Amino acid sequence: MSEELHKRIKELENRNQILDSAARQWDHVHKMFLESHGKLSRSESFLKKIKERMEWALSAGDLAWWDWEYKSGMIYYNAERARLLGFSEEELPGNFNEVIQRIHQDDHDEAVAKIHAHIAGETDYYEAEYRLQSKAGEWKWFYDRGRVVEKDIMGEPVLISGVLIDINDRKVAEKELTSQRDIADASSRAKSLFLANMSHEIYTPMAGVVGMADILKQSGLADEQREYIDIIVNSASNLMSVLNDIMEFIKVENKKIDLIISPISISELLKEVEAGTFESCHEKELELLTFIDTRIPDHVMGDPRRLRQLLQIFVKNAVKFTDTGRVIISIEFAGWDEETIRIRFRISDTGIGIPEHELGQLFQSFTRLNTKIGSYGGSGLGLAIAKHLANLMNGEISVESKEGEGSTFTFTVDFDRLVEQETLLDVSMLQGKRILLVDQDATRRALLKNYLLLWDCETEECDSVEEAIELIRHHLQVKKPLDLTIIEYHSLMTSSGITFDQFSEQEWLESPHILVAPKEADVALEEIKRAGFQLMVLRPFLPGQLVEAIRNATSGKRTDFSIMGNRQFAEKSASAKKVLKILLAEDNLINQRVALVTLKKLGHDTTLAQNGKEAVSLFESGSFDLILMDILMPEMNGLEATRKIREIEDATRVDPIHICAITANISVEDEDACYESGMNSYITKPFRLEELNNILSKV
Repeated sequence: MSEELHKRIKELENRNQILDSAARQWDHVHKMFLESHGKLSRSESFLKKIKERMEWALSAGDLAWWDWEYKSGMIYYNAERARLLGFSEEELPGNFNEVIQRIHQDDHDEAVAKIHAHIAGETDYYEAEYRLQSKAGEWKWFYDRGRVVEKDIMGEPVLISGVLIDINDRKVAEKELTSQRDIADASSRAKSLFLANMSHEIYTPMAGVVGMADILKQSGLADEQREYIDIIVNSASNLMSVLNDIMEFIKVENKKIDLIISPISISELLKEVEAGTFESCHEKELELLTFIDTRIPDHVMGDPRRLRQLLQIFVKNAVKFTDTGRVIISIEFAGWDEETIRIRFRISDTGIGIPEHELGQLFQSFTRLNTKIGSYGGSGLGLAIAKHLANLMNGEISVESKEGEGSTFTFTVDFDRLVEQETLLDVSMLQGKRILLVDQDATRRALLKNYLLLWDCETEECDSVEEAIELIRHHLQVKKPLDLTIIEYHSLMTSSGITFDQFSEQEWLESPHILVAPKEADVALEEIKRAGFQLMVLRPFLPGQLVEAIRNATSGKRTDFSIMGNRQFAEKSASAKKVLKILLAEDNLINQRVALVTLKKLGHDTTLAQNGKEAVSLFESGSFDLILMDILMPEMNGLEATRKIREIEDATRVDPIHICAITANISVEDEDACYESGMNSYITKPFRLEELNNILSKV
């Protein structure tokens, strides 16, 4: 074989190998093509199904998608947009500016402002609710939401995508609900106004009954007549209490009670509650004791009116269901952190108690227990209101009771602290003082001892004066004399061996000693002075008064005899000595008579105005120390009259006169309205003599 032929054969073999390799590659490529084509077909089929499902979902959900090419202004929708508005796809605008012009004129500016805010980067997405007009001319509500999904290299929007959802049915339902709510609100306001007017119409004559009966009690009556008058007063007072509970419960049911947060002085609050409770305790010959933990700051943040109301509910119940013994109001420190302080309020009594199986029903509305509690009357709403108030203040209520022995109601409230303004009672001068407590009653002694332990005093105690004398002599013998002896009035009076007259003969009287006595005690001041006492502290007292008494007694300085804690006595004396010129604005004849007789008995000079307009005229022409202003009066009510008087004072630059509201309404809203109009104080009908004296003492 020639070399040329051999070379030719070799070339053919190489070419044949190349063709075989190409054939095999083609087979592989063809196989890959077939596989890819199969996958593509399946993907297309899957995407078609997804698209169909999306279209179905969009249609079922009344939802359309849109894409907006920001720079060109072109906007694209799916077919669902046309269906939602009843147009054909060709009838829909394709430009953004044309689209926004179809938005209802009342919704247009807000919707455009929101989409521009998103484009400017002020919001993460754009959303708006607006109305579009259908082909049939109906305005339908839509919810529109979208966001920038593509930007150019300069950060400018390229494509904005979103969805448009038909919310017309929801908006129609909302409008119907709003209309129904407005109707209900109007009905509620009308009902509230009716109840307010009716309560005033009921309270006004009842105030006359109670007021005139109180005046009649002060006249010369036989015992039998006085008993009848007491029944009238008690019955009328009970009726008014029931009415008060019903009015307050209506507010609770209608969620009309809101908290108004402001600084609260816990000690002042206790003083107010104690002053309002003292008379009812005195009438039933109940002992009223109080305790307030001196670790509690002078002020915290809360709602003082609602806290006072909650405390009064439990205190009034304690007095109501206790016929003998005592009521104790204890306010205790329960812990704090950097922002809040927890305070525990405990109200105990020695009353009739509650059977264990009935404790679960206590806080239910309109519940009357099966025990003899029902014989005391009442609406059965007080504790239900208390529970609501406690819940409103994030508080908790608990009760412990034993039938025949008494009850203890406890509630805790978390208050915000006023850290920068917090001050605690300074008791540093009392640390280490050796003090002896003399009291035959262990409960009274324990409350007083709690104070002294908080103040790091070295405290001893005994239950009789005779035992105290032996202890004092012992301390003198071992050269560790006591710094102070605190003697309870009852323990001294029941002592078998010591009397006031003999007291000054005791050798230990050279050391300081003070007397603690109930406010209502029939105390002969001259006898106490002769017995060598420097101070008398009247219960219930605030801890600051006790600290001051101990400091004065142990200072080493001999001072004149003084009384601590006798606030009511001082207030009555001051009001009795000062004759006031009083302007009484009252339109009801009965209430006029009650007020005029009461003020006359107190020795004050009173001028009567029949309405607010006449009160303003008399104020301008006369000179008065105080105005007692009824709220509901013809021609000009008390609020308007007060505002007018304040305007006159501002114009003439005279010192503001004290204006006290006298009203049958008792709500917090009414009280707020009085203060907002410019009034200084507020008492309700029928006002008690002590309430009136308290107002007169402030003038």
